[in-house]
Formats: sequence, C-alpha cells, structure tokens
Amino acid sequence: MIGSRALRWLGQWLGREPAEALAGHGQGAQRWVVLDVETSGLDQSSDRLMSIGAVAVHDRRIVVADSLEVTIRQPSASERHNILVHGIGAEAQLSGLDPKEACRQFLDYAGRSPLVAFHAAFDRAFLMRAARAFLGVPIGNAWIDLADLAPALHPGTGARALDDWLAHFGIPVDQRHNAAGDAFATAMLFLRLLASVPPAERRPRQLQRLAAHARWVAR
Repeated sequence: MIGSRALRWLGQWLGREPAEALAGHGQGAQRWVVLDVETSGLDQSSDRLMSIGAVAVHDRRIVVADSLEVTIRQPSASERHNILVHGIGAEAQLSGLDPKEACRQFLDYAGRSPLVAFHAAFDRAFLMRAARAFLGVPIGNAWIDLADLAPALHPGTGARALDDWLAHFGIPVDQRHNAAGDAFATAMLFLRLLASVPPAERRPRQLQRLAAHARWVAR
C-alpha cells in the first residue's frame, strides 16, 4: 500500500479537484495500473530493479486502497551518489523483499489490467527482465505510454518530461522522485488525459492507437 504521506498528498489534491479522484470504485469499472520503478541505473540490460510503486485507476478514479509499494532486496547496497538519485537507503536495499516474491506480488497485483507509465519502455524493460529472471514468465499486459499519449491529446504544449506535464496541468509534485510518489503523480496526469478522451474511446486499444499516432508524427 502507498504510505500515509502520499495519501495526505492525494487529499490535498482532492481538495482542489474533488471530481477527479475518489477513494471508491464501481462494479465493472475499467482498471488501470499506473506504475513507476526505481533502478540502480539506466542500463536496461545490466542495472537492477530496486522498487516498484503502483496505484490503480478505476475508470477515472484513483483507488487509494488498490495500490502497491515494494522495495526489492539487493545483493549489495548502491553507492552514495546512486542513493541520492533513487532515495532508497542502504539498509532498505539490504532488507527489502526477496526478488522472486516481489515479482510475484507485482504480477498478482497487476493481474490482466493495462499498465500505464511515463516512458513506459523503460519500466517495461526492467519489469520484464525481472519477471523472466525470477519467475520465468513474461508480462503480457497491454502498456500505455503517457509520454506519447500526452502530446497526442495536447499537441503544441512544448512539454516533454513528466515534470513538464505535471506543471502544465497544475498537478502537485510534493512526493516526486520515489516509485510510489511518481506512480501517484503519473496517475493524476493519466486522469487529466482521460478527461480529453471521449468515454467510448477510453479503452486500452484506443489509447494505444492514439499514442502510436503521436510517435509516428514525431518521426
């Protein structure tokens, strides 16, 4: 579950946008899993997955009770300069969850829900490699990349990075730069983007087509 600081942060945002995100959800709602990962570096072939943060969106509502935050046990702690980037201390790294169990928890949590991330290829590469290494299985879920979807829905803003889009929509960023906080910020961005999509088109394949079109136009 996402911690109390993130929940207080959500509450502050809800005070500004009460119609955008609620704690409950209805029957038959489309469930999306919005996620972020922290890693030991940027090399998708050799660096390690360190933590996973995720929160579910049901239709256009963030479901606070439906969230996951996992720190994965590392064989050795990162150097200090790396800890300053991801914020996971040496003790937390060495006492984290067994990698196999962490991957199992994530796959059980995600189920068949579409996975949503900003620059999703990065998160997908680390999660796929970990799932194959520790469980011997792929991750077959559909992926939605907000780095492509956002400019497809709101062209001409000049925004590129996640921070740019958060600032563009006035989304608070108090809990950024850890997996859980970034997942929450990404989920709030996702809600804003869904508001620009007609209800009949708020399905994974339609959003993937929109994002793919943005990639094609950018070439």
